[in-house]
Amino acid sequence: MPEELPEYHFIITAQKPLPGGGHAMATWSAYLTPRPGQRRHEVYAEIRNAYEKRYPDLARACVTFFSLELNTL
Repeated sequence: MPEELPEYHFIITAQKPLPGGGHAMATWSAYLTPRPGQRRHEVYAEIRNAYEKRYPDLARACVTFFSLELNTL
């Protein structure tokens, strides 16, 4: 029987200046199970890409917070 891969919880927040002044900011939190052998940076890049699809106005924004941890206590 294959070993079950652990689930992770992530939080990502990004901020971007608006053309007329001020800033746009959004936070996204969800769960994921990385593929076997996947590295932390690869997971970050996938999350970042999905974030930009979810919030297209924040494409190329500055990430102000990122957390990726096992979803266990």
